[in-house]
Amino acid sequence: MKKNILTTLLAAVLYFLCVGIGVFLGHLVDQTGNMFYAPAFSALVGGSVYMLLLTKVPRFGAITTLGLFMAIFFLTSKHGAGAFLPGLACGLAADAIARLGNYKDRIKNTLSFLVFAFSTSGPIFLMWIRPKAYVATLLARGKSQEYINRIMVAPELDKILLFVSSILLGALIGAVVGQTISKKLTHKI
Repeated sequence: MKKNILTTLLAAVLYFLCVGIGVFLGHLVDQTGNMFYAPAFSALVGGSVYMLLLTKVPRFGAITTLGLFMAIFFLTSKHGAGAFLPGLACGLAADAIARLGNYKDRIKNTLSFLVFAFSTSGPIFLMWIRPKAYVATLLARGKSQEYINRIMVAPELDKILLFVSSILLGALIGAVVGQTISKKLTHKI
């Protein structure tokens, strides 16, 4: 039990680092500062951590904890409760999907990660669902109006489709790479 908790906490820290790498890669692609591509790159990089966690701790709660960790990050970094909810909801849903396949079914685990990949999308969804609240949050954090004008992304259908499809593509590639790495590592042990 203690080993599972430590493994889950280590995975949460590693996934958080993957999110940081995702933010960096997203910034290389789009320098506006709005983190539009960060969830997609986070999923691409984080798929290995996620799949290894499913292999090492095949029990309900590990993925939920990972989602909760992301949710708490968004809440404590003053993104607001609206950015908190996707982390929690996606973590719970992803855990439930993986559980349907006893954490061993490749397709269910992939689907689980496709859902989990949206756990870091809260700030963008909040920007689209409640733009005035999002702007107020940024102003309260000391951001300038020029910065706000630069990072805002209009909720137009083409941008929404690009956002969702980029996350799904990043998550799919991340899941396949993660399953391959996980399989190789577990066969060596």
